[in-house]
Amino acid sequence: MDPKSSDVDTVEPEVMDADLSLKRKAETIEPADSDEGCEEEERNSESDDQVWGFDSFEGSDYESPDEPPEDDEELESRRYTRYYHESKGFKVDKLPKHVCYGIRPLDLDAPFFKPNMTGRDYMEIMANVAIDKYNQVENKTLKLDHIVRVTVQLSYGYKAYITFMAKESPHGELVEYQAKAERKAWQRNIHPIFCRPARSGA
Repeated sequence: MDPKSSDVDTVEPEVMDADLSLKRKAETIEPADSDEGCEEEERNSESDDQVWGFDSFEGSDYESPDEPPEDDEELESRRYTRYYHESKGFKVDKLPKHVCYGIRPLDLDAPFFKPNMTGRDYMEIMANVAIDKYNQVENKTLKLDHIVRVTVQLSYGYKAYITFMAKESPHGELVEYQAKAERKAWQRNIHPIFCRPARSGA
């Protein structure tokens, strides 16, 4: 079986309605039945930018324009853009007020989806989807310990850049990892994009 076409690519969104006691069980949730028709297949299918292992920041280093900024807003935008490019999206101080759809830090303790699910709860689910895929593709046994920070891009859904601590073996030391996962507004499932050891400076 091709690991890139495995059945851990997605996870049902019904978990968003689940009790918080289920948040650690995201890795066991089965994907939707594949015989639900063309419309359902479209809702479950991944976009071109959701292919496993694809990092949209690779090869896209930011270079400031040669001309000086016209005002403080433009200066702030340049600093913000450089910062998130250098961290590949995983570190953002704050979203400039005049930027609507950029990458922003997520308050992990604030409600995120449904009254009883915080950002931390849901990001654990998203991270576990990416970890499951990583473990299958790389034949690893990585296990999430806790979320460190998350940045999100909210536009036609949500794309999460998750920094977390994990164990590579049951008795191993904690290691910092990064995962990227997304669910577009029209998609039924969460799609893992990559999972990897954290890069220096990111």
